[in-house]
Amino acid sequence: MMRPKRSRFIFLWIFFLSWMLSIVIPASKLGARQKEDVLLKALKDEMNRSMEKLQLKDMEKPYYIEYAVEDAETFVIKSVFGAIVESDQDRSRLLRVGLRVGSYDLDNSEFAGGRSLYSMIGGRPTQLVLEDDYAALRHDMWLATDGAYKQALEQLAAKRSFIKTKVQSEEIPDFSREETTKTIAPKKLLTFDQKKWEGVLRRLSAIFREFPVIYDSSISLNIRFSHKYFINSEGTISHQPANLVSLYVRAATQASDGMGLKHFVPSYGTSLEQLPPEKEMAASIRKMAEELTALTSAPVLEKYLGPVLVTGQAAGELFAQVLAPQLSGQRSPLMEQQQMAAMMTESKLASRLNRRVLPSFFTVVDDPTQKTYEKQQLIGSYKVDDQGVPARPVTIIERGVLKTLLMSRRPSKEISQSNGHGRTMQIGSPSVQIGNLFVQTTEGKSFAELKQELIDLCQDQGLSYGLVIKKFDNPSISGRKFSLSSFSMRGGPQQELVTPPILAYKVFIEDGREELVRGVIVAEMSVRMLKDIVAVGKDYYVNNKLMSGGGMMRLFFSYAVGLGIPTTVIAPSVLFEEVELKKPGGAHQKPVFLKHPFFKK
Repeated sequence: MMRPKRSRFIFLWIFFLSWMLSIVIPASKLGARQKEDVLLKALKDEMNRSMEKLQLKDMEKPYYIEYAVEDAETFVIKSVFGAIVESDQDRSRLLRVGLRVGSYDLDNSEFAGGRSLYSMIGGRPTQLVLEDDYAALRHDMWLATDGAYKQALEQLAAKRSFIKTKVQSEEIPDFSREETTKTIAPKKLLTFDQKKWEGVLRRLSAIFREFPVIYDSSISLNIRFSHKYFINSEGTISHQPANLVSLYVRAATQASDGMGLKHFVPSYGTSLEQLPPEKEMAASIRKMAEELTALTSAPVLEKYLGPVLVTGQAAGELFAQVLAPQLSGQRSPLMEQQQMAAMMTESKLASRLNRRVLPSFFTVVDDPTQKTYEKQQLIGSYKVDDQGVPARPVTIIERGVLKTLLMSRRPSKEISQSNGHGRTMQIGSPSVQIGNLFVQTTEGKSFAELKQELIDLCQDQGLSYGLVIKKFDNPSISGRKFSLSSFSMRGGPQQELVTPPILAYKVFIEDGREELVRGVIVAEMSVRMLKDIVAVGKDYYVNNKLMSGGGMMRLFFSYAVGLGIPTTVIAPSVLFEEVELKKPGGAHQKPVFLKHPFFKK
């Protein structure tokens, strides 16, 4: 008779424990959400107070405020020649305040005059307290908003004064009206085994001990676990994870004549699991080191004018450097100083809507909503841009004809609304940038067919060889000090250039043999030259890279502090009928006198 009671007791006890667990587990999740919501609550409350009460006597109130916060934890590991030289961790919580005074038609934005130049660039972000302390967060936001308001008033006054002295051919609004959205994604908590990855980098960097002619090498792993918050006074709210993992392998040396040579291999992902396996990375590093070693004894190509086949990474870089910057429909800012105005150049395609800008077998689409292409990660993916506008695919060029341009919330005469491409670095205000740029074709050929067509073109032009470029430099990875040498303080950029080829090969017409050459630069490569592409491949190279946010000053900041916006260009091989290459000018530094100490024997 006791057993039924005992069974009921056990059943009730199990039920009670299950009920308690159902309470405890959601409560812990709720606690996590409440902790996370401290930042959003502080942002909302300070914004509401500022919109309601922020007004100096006899001055205008803000008509629009946006707060953007990037809460990030970063890890950097660097290894040289088998040893760890850096292994650091950092935490930051940066606030960017976008405050506008005036109206959607005319406000303080996009004007540089006197002291307002720094404001036009976007100013420095504010470092918020790292703890979820509501009062401390409100304090930091209050001071940042107050400073942005005073600066906006000063800038609007200067802008209105400037406009009074100029004839305005047409009035275009300064800011577009967009629908409000709410996009809240859960936090992604990622783990990182620092000791494990220090071991990986030690082993990978030690590979360069096998290559005596390489003077300098390093491998760096950069991890950024990040969450982006965005809120504006129109009602838009966004919270999105934005993690990025990058591994850079760099190496440099000199030829016997003193010419500097370098090479690099990058890998990207949104998690550590998306990086290539160690064995695969080791193979790519050895291949890179072998190619760099071969470059030291390769002949110098003095000059060349003729057909050029651009393939692999070089094709992705070509479209990233030549086409992508010209796809912005954003108007240039008003500049009080003409010298500065000349340096802020507009897109060269902005005036060519509904005109042919590429051969008819090309279609170009930017689609930030795509996360992968043939199982390769696309780091240019995002759900909401840095102005709170949802990402969307945009067909920019259709069958060679320019149909539209990428837009932020700064309207142009032809395009009045954003299409979700207002993006920014940690420094600077949002400007137009690509996400995932797909350069597509309907008439792709194999590499063998393209190579044969290259040889046929060379025969028609009476040349004994053609040229294949397989890799262009990316100085933000391989290393370069920033300079303004390519800019004219009076007339803007002197000419349009792509970065120098790292891997270029002669292709001899007699037998198709390829010979590695060094020491050339592309004399000129403009977006208009893309119309002269005569053939295209059916291969597609995924070129992930970090790009600057647009404009000369934003470019300066990206090089100065190593920032960049994650983007991807997916492009096929292309064949040009005629490109000019030449030997760069300037003297070379003398090679080192003593051998590398590791190889001294």
